[in-house]
Amino acid sequence: MAILDVRPDLLDALSALRDRVDVARFPFPLPGAARARRTRQELIAQLDDYLVPRLRTPEAPLLAVVGGSTGAGKSTLVNSLVGRRVSEAGVLRPTTRTPVLVCHPADRAWFSDPRILPGLARAWSARPGTQDEDGAAEGELLRLEIDDALPRGLALLDAPDIDSLVARNRELAAELICAADIWILVTTASRYADALPWHLLRTAKEYNVTLATVLDRVPHQIAEDVARHYAALLTKAGLGDVPRFTVPELPESAGGGGLLPQTAVAALRQWLAHNAEDPAARQQAAQRTVVGVLDSMRARMPALASASAVQHAAAVRLARGAEDAYAEAAERIDGAVTAGVPLAGEALARWLEYPHCGREALQSALAEGLATLLRSEVDAADERIAAGWQRDRAGAALLAEPDGRPDRAAAADRIDAG
Repeated sequence: MAILDVRPDLLDALSALRDRVDVARFPFPLPGAARARRTRQELIAQLDDYLVPRLRTPEAPLLAVVGGSTGAGKSTLVNSLVGRRVSEAGVLRPTTRTPVLVCHPADRAWFSDPRILPGLARAWSARPGTQDEDGAAEGELLRLEIDDALPRGLALLDAPDIDSLVARNRELAAELICAADIWILVTTASRYADALPWHLLRTAKEYNVTLATVLDRVPHQIAEDVARHYAALLTKAGLGDVPRFTVPELPESAGGGGLLPQTAVAALRQWLAHNAEDPAARQQAAQRTVVGVLDSMRARMPALASASAVQHAAAVRLARGAEDAYAEAAERIDGAVTAGVPLAGEALARWLEYPHCGREALQSALAEGLATLLRSEVDAADERIAAGWQRDRAGAALLAEPDGRPDRAAAADRIDAG
């Protein structure tokens, strides 16, 4: 595995890259900002949850993440592959809220390590709804099961729905997919042409990850037509070589709570076992995903850097506008003081009465005259800044924030206190 020959240097470079990506922010609603925020999140998830752990321990078990839309049958598929009910499945949607990972007992120590999926607390359980001494009761959980029905060196992870009504579920599903050595996309005969699963497939192609698809709940009467059409769509998308598995519509999958017959998932189980147990296939699966993620950074990092540069330019532009406005205010104040503007009105009256009015009265009148000048010029500068920012997309967004405009009362208090 050639990539491991440079693993120490590569890990140092990835650590430095991770630190720089982590501090990047894209607060202004400028073109490309939303995509940059998603890219940043994906990169951090891939580095933390997959790339760095995989490079540090290339012999670690393969993680196959089962993802898909609401009601696609992911949990039923995982349960059927294991041979018992390890993940909650049912008719209520979204069903999968807490991700469930199942591995061979010999691989338990690897997935107990917090370096793997560090953002999730562990809850080991003997069966759904129970928890042993390593469990965790608070925060976001990764519920873990052990079962010797799985081959050693392979774990299945039942992820939340990619189209969940709960935003955090969708985010977590994306993060877990980024942690996978193998992606298994589950869709159905009625929804295989939906946009969201194809977005995932295109992303998988971009990363060149090890991928398989499962066409679930296919009625016997249309099985050939659906399979042929799905294959044609995959080929058109450049994914014709992706392994495809078809699961027929069966009574056991109707309510989401049963186990499919072993014959229905035998081909997928055999493919997964081959990837885990055959040394060449195992190395190829892990290496393909690692190289694919690294190669994808060649396109994603320049785009992220470009978006960051646009944000920085906006910040500099807005700051310069504010600095220029206040510099102009300072010049106007200096000119007004030189011209004796503060020495007018009440201050002038006290000056003419001095020393009979007393030093304190004169100082108070002069201070008030200067404060009035300062408040007026600062307010005028703020208005010039707001007018300039309003013509700028980034500035208009800042002004629209609840605390985006200057606090004039606070500024006046500071002037009076000075």
